[in-house]
Amino acid sequence: MYSIGKSDRAPGVSSLFASVAIMILAAAPAFSQGANPVQPVANPCPRSTAGSVVNNPPALFSQNNVLNVRFSYQQTTDKAGRTLFCFMTEDGVEEPTLHVKPGDTLNITVTNNTPASPVVEPFNAPNCGDTSMTGTSTNIHYHGTNTTPACHGDNVTKTLINAGTTFNYHLAFPNDEPPGLYWYHPHVHGIAEAAVFGGAAGALIVDGIEDVQPAVSGLQERVLVIRDQPTLQQLPQSSPQVNSNVEVPNHDLTVNYVPGDATTNLHTGVTTFTPSILKMQSGQPQFWRICNCTSDTILDLQVLFDGAPQTFQIVGIDAVPVNSQDGSQPGQLISATHYRLPVAGRVEIIVNPPSQDVKLAQFITQYINTGPAGDEDPIRVLSNLQVVGQDSEPPRNLAPTAGLNTGQQRFGGLVSQPVKVTRTLFFSENATSTAFFITVQGQTPQPFDNNNPPAIVTTQGSVERWTVQNQALENHEFHMHQIHFLVESQNNFEVNGSQQAPAITGQFADMVEVPYWNGNTGTPFPSVTMLMDFRGPDIGDFVYHCHILGHEDLGMMQIIRVLPPSN
Repeated sequence: MYSIGKSDRAPGVSSLFASVAIMILAAAPAFSQGANPVQPVANPCPRSTAGSVVNNPPALFSQNNVLNVRFSYQQTTDKAGRTLFCFMTEDGVEEPTLHVKPGDTLNITVTNNTPASPVVEPFNAPNCGDTSMTGTSTNIHYHGTNTTPACHGDNVTKTLINAGTTFNYHLAFPNDEPPGLYWYHPHVHGIAEAAVFGGAAGALIVDGIEDVQPAVSGLQERVLVIRDQPTLQQLPQSSPQVNSNVEVPNHDLTVNYVPGDATTNLHTGVTTFTPSILKMQSGQPQFWRICNCTSDTILDLQVLFDGAPQTFQIVGIDAVPVNSQDGSQPGQLISATHYRLPVAGRVEIIVNPPSQDVKLAQFITQYINTGPAGDEDPIRVLSNLQVVGQDSEPPRNLAPTAGLNTGQQRFGGLVSQPVKVTRTLFFSENATSTAFFITVQGQTPQPFDNNNPPAIVTTQGSVERWTVQNQALENHEFHMHQIHFLVESQNNFEVNGSQQAPAITGQFADMVEVPYWNGNTGTPFPSVTMLMDFRGPDIGDFVYHCHILGHEDLGMMQIIRVLPPSN
């Protein structure tokens, strides 16, 4: 794999590497190979047919502040020859939504029941789990959670679960963890795209949002997990097309595993889709919790009634209720007619049902120009909305449990803190788009390797200002593990042909999109400026990267190390 010299990294990093790595792994229980394995489940990774009704995923809830889950990680092949991956419970439930509360502990035992494969890369000690990556290794990333990166926590750089082995996760959620929508998925560098592309992703909800934002109280909750997968009709990107609105998509999309199969007429170039069905009770608004749990596909979500965009209310972004961390409570909702949802981003919205006189109600993703080197993301209908007198699916209506939470929020007071360090980072690619980089300005672009020393070293308690540029000819999506950041500004978007994403400036997120550079010399690079909040308890090594997983797998990721305070 790749190697990186000391001169290209933060000063003093190598001398700290061994001691800090031992520190973050020493307190963890030893890896237990084969102990208490989860047996393979028959008929794994079941999927729905196109055009089906979308139901909420099955859900598991914590009890007495603990949620215990046992997963079998499996793979199979569907009728179209696509490889599917999934986390299955022992009783045959695929990717259940995991519900915890702030302060709870999530215990997950996972056995990798995929076929064994040859070693791809050894991991330098110390390790958590197996010591060499194979083509069927797995692990779990608890995306967006502000939990420990130590061994048996949300650790992705040193955790490998190879075929035939069993691993235990013990995730303690902070008492002030924001209530909202998170998600979980495999995160083994080099094969993360294939695992998520195969469907191995599920929702994780920290309950209690109704105690921060009472506007959702009493509303029926819909959990919508949008995934991508290979198209049934494998056509090249250069296929005939009438215009950008009917182009051949790189990937099909599914809503809670109901596919919206794309079919292209090779004579006209017109692509059509098979939308799923979402039911809404007449006169009853719903609370939609939407995860872009895709590997590579950017979304721009909109609700249309007879072609007219509808206004919805944004309640939360990336698991943080909007306008909730400072100021009077509850925070004010944000009205929008569309929302740009980066790969791996989440948005939680209140949606009104169509009236009886609406002939066609649709939930769509708009056309996205991802740049000259980007993917094809055409406009497509995800679901048709169907008004019913009584929904046959038992509703989960949210009701306040403890009264409005007006206390100090997790990220409260961030904007008044002194900024310790200002950094500029940039996305870039090589000329053939076979190697991808995210680089701190002043360092040499290098692709990621799990054995790399960290590119950035900081200290717990610090607040930093980062500006992340995009110097590539396609969109990239910035994700930071373990912490959230405050989006301060979106810069130079319009001059390069893009529009600023609505609603996100001034809000907390763990995902943000940086659109493509137009390639014209003298034109400024698009960038996003963020306040990075390292005041939380997380100490150790974790990563930041582009969450288009095909880009991450090709090197667009680096390690950051958070050291304990020196005094």
